[in-house]
Amino acid sequence: MSTGTLIRAASACLVALAGAMLAGCDREHTAPPIPPRAVKLETVGMTAGGDATRFVATMRQEQRADLAFEGGGRIAMMTVDVGDRVRRGQLLARLDQAPIQLKLRQAEAQVRAAAAQWRERDSQWRQQQAMFTDGSASRATLTSAEAALDAAASQRQTAEAELALAQRALRQSEIRAPFDASVVARLAQPQGDAAAGQPVLQLEGVGRLQAVAVLPAEVVSRLQPGSVIRARRSGVADPLSLQLRSVSSRLDAGGSAQAILDLQGAAPALRSGDSLLLDLIDGPAGALTVPLSAVVADARGGNAAVFVYQATAGRVTRRPVTLGTISGERFAVHAGLKPGDQVVAAGASFLSDGQAVQPLAAESRLATGGAQ
Repeated sequence: MSTGTLIRAASACLVALAGAMLAGCDREHTAPPIPPRAVKLETVGMTAGGDATRFVATMRQEQRADLAFEGGGRIAMMTVDVGDRVRRGQLLARLDQAPIQLKLRQAEAQVRAAAAQWRERDSQWRQQQAMFTDGSASRATLTSAEAALDAAASQRQTAEAELALAQRALRQSEIRAPFDASVVARLAQPQGDAAAGQPVLQLEGVGRLQAVAVLPAEVVSRLQPGSVIRARRSGVADPLSLQLRSVSSRLDAGGSAQAILDLQGAAPALRSGDSLLLDLIDGPAGALTVPLSAVVADARGGNAAVFVYQATAGRVTRRPVTLGTISGERFAVHAGLKPGDQVVAAGASFLSDGQAVQPLAAESRLATGGAQ
């Protein structure tokens, strides 16, 4: 092989080696694609974020009762347990009636004795009155007979009242259902002692559900009885309608008042104790609101802007908005948004117009006010 041939072969090898090294460098320095940024969204017009926890309503039955024996004693029997359905007038529990029966017999004997004494005093009074008319008895003797008759009458009335109480104690030794209901708690057991007024059974009606919520005073001031309020239940997409029945006139700790709301229409298998999220906006009546964290300074001349999520494109668009007053942790929005728009509720300051994003799935619906 000639010297020229060797030189040409070595040059070809060097060129190939340099190309391989350059290709390797290109592969090492090629930037990976940037994944879409995860963002937390909020649907405009629905209470969300931290405010949602302030407006939780608890369902309960309109008819409720804690049942107790009027007088204490030993429980002889209980005919129902938790979960049983009962009818109005049904026997639920009974005390040991032996002591009550003895008191009843004692009261009956006292009535008979008092009645006999009254008849004797009445006879003596009649005799003294006849003798006084004939002039054979003095006025003092007649007055004494009248006083004895009055005392006997009082004793008779006392004995009759004792008898009525004993009869009542016998009737009240039984607990009967005051209305059609379901047993939700059994707080005592047969052969146990129950004090007077100590609850032994808890009942809830099986008819009409209502919701109870504790609302801030500034929210309550904007509501009137008859107002219809939308609510959501975790795991259920369709909203519910509640009508405000009444609001307590007393403010509890923290400046909140209790409100009672009636469920309108059919309920999706709601039960007593279920929680609902009320779609109440903590801001001016009728205004849309967004959290403070959703608002960014608008570099294009407006006073503020938010990032609106475009679901079809998977991107966000920067949109100028006109803001109103601040209430709590939220801005009122007077222009630029409409109900149903989805805005970025957190991390908006790190976004740019048209940036690809990935909606962050909430770990709990309580964190998003039930927004879908």
